[in-house]
Amino acid sequence: MRNFYFFTFLTLMLGSSEVIAQGPWTFTNANEIWASTGTYANITAGATYSTLTINGAGNPQIVTTQANVNADLIDYATITLKNNSDNLRMRFIFKDASNANKYVDTDITANDSEFKTYTINPGQSSFWTGTINSITIQFKANSANDAAVDTPANASFFIDDITMLTPSYNGILQNSSFEDIPGDLANWSPNGNTTQLASTPMAISTTEFSDGNQSAEFTINSVLTGNPPQLWNSYLWSMDPNPVDNNSELTVTWDMKATSVTGNPQISPRWRMNISSGAVASATQRVTFGDWKIATADWSTFTNTKKLSTTTTYDGEFYDNIELGFTLKNGAVGTKVYIDNIVTTITGTSLGYEDVSEINSSALKVFPNPVSSFLNLETSNEIVGMRVINMLGQIVVIQKGTSKRLDTSSLNTGLYILKVIQKNGNESSIQIVKK
Repeated sequence: MRNFYFFTFLTLMLGSSEVIAQGPWTFTNANEIWASTGTYANITAGATYSTLTINGAGNPQIVTTQANVNADLIDYATITLKNNSDNLRMRFIFKDASNANKYVDTDITANDSEFKTYTINPGQSSFWTGTINSITIQFKANSANDAAVDTPANASFFIDDITMLTPSYNGILQNSSFEDIPGDLANWSPNGNTTQLASTPMAISTTEFSDGNQSAEFTINSVLTGNPPQLWNSYLWSMDPNPVDNNSELTVTWDMKATSVTGNPQISPRWRMNISSGAVASATQRVTFGDWKIATADWSTFTNTKKLSTTTTYDGEFYDNIELGFTLKNGAVGTKVYIDNIVTTITGTSLGYEDVSEINSSALKVFPNPVSSFLNLETSNEIVGMRVINMLGQIVVIQKGTSKRLDTSSLNTGLYILKVIQKNGNESSIQIVKK
């Protein structure tokens, strides 16, 4: 029996996975699985949308018992409608595992001149789990959830589309390129007090982006002298497969631009982690601040690499999850700063070793090879992950997800074996050269 004794570093890199849609229900020439059950309101199908006429109902609604939503995968619903009434509240109701009604409320505009899309997050509820079949979309008069009003005359709702979505994942992030929900920050959450958020509101831009069709937008309304507002990912990534220590490193790369560089607008990443063991001074959470990077007038890429927390001070601490955020400071009033295309990498301890004696590259091509940064894969098979192994058999890179692009910048110069895991469980491997 052969024994291996070694210490090495592992780069944990998760690839991106595509947004999964349930439905969509487009209400084209049919109400599909939806009915106006349990209400005086009436739904009728049209060529491109269905019309829900209030008809004096206090709870106009559409209902389905056939949604068949996998709530363990799907977090969001988008509903596109035109409100032809004075009502200002929409309620998304679902039945949980015990058949009890749970709901999420959303404010809507009244007497619309055009269709609008609303994003609802039932995934924020702990009861949103398993298979959800019963969903109701109900309308109320106002934020007090008073009974709906049947005004003005012939009040109704035009319902165009209902789609169930789950966000994409890349590295330690959910929705790393701000693309998952059209026109919406989705899981990204502005954080700060009222003054801070009024000073620098955050939203989605559909006119400026470096990747895809959207980016996150910071608007500087006034310059703050205190703590600046923050934008957090609102997703806790679990360290995989085990907690990592404070000497591990996080590399954050992002694209950024500003409409004006006057006043040196700057962005800094920051992250907070749950302490699983070795806590200093009985702390339960550790927060680390990255370096400030000055925005440029054109899209540029910025990188920040830093220890998960201060060495010496927090030696011995281990963390089992991490959440990433960004902070803006400085800049002239009226400036907009955009960030997009965030890539994250954690470097920690080795996951073990694998046999490197077999090469099976028949279903796999890679380029460029030798490679200095990004390696591209060509394969007709759907993949679910990749591993890079050095010539000692040590695993040095793990990437999960369906991405066919691998960042090799953390690797030392030399020969490696790339193993690609396919959805059907098969593996392909090929030798790569890092230059």
